Amino acid sequence: MDTPFKTIIRKSIGMGQNDPDFDKIADFQGPRTRFNPLILADYGRNIYSQGQRIGYCLDIRICGYRGLPINQIRALTFEVDGVAIPEESLSIWYENRQHPFADVGTDKIEINWFWKYGDYLRVFIEIPGGIEQGIHDVKFGLALRDHYSSTAYCAKPVTIV
Repeated sequence: MDTPFKTIIRKSIGMGQNDPDFDKIADFQGPRTRFNPLILADYGRNIYSQGQRIGYCLDIRICGYRGLPINQIRALTFEVDGVAIPEESLSIWYENRQHPFADVGTDKIEINWFWKYGDYLRVFIEIPGGIEQGIHDVKFGLALRDHYSSTAYCAKPVTIV
């Protein structure tokens, strides 16, 4: 008996075995990554708790022209004034919710929580003492899972208030 359906097994997505770790900015500067100055806002701000600076926020946008579930974010990599920001310091703030970046891609975040096209996703960088006000050189890399424009990179001066 012939079956009317054929099972297709997807073994690799995107770059496959040559896929970089996306844990440093250099991983985003390859031939498959697009430079996109629009994915990072020109401003950021320090965050205070009980009168003390506890970190700062940067706003990012999705690369491409459609939204996707938050769990489809594979990597967020930042370098500020030449210093790499550890992933453990990152949290995402979106639609009145806050999660450590380590929760992305796990069952701690609902699969139907969408990052809408055009919306900024706020990334909180928890660094005691925050960062000095002024202009800082920020490099940012974004990698997405199962997305047609899966990686993007941006480097530009950002004003922190």
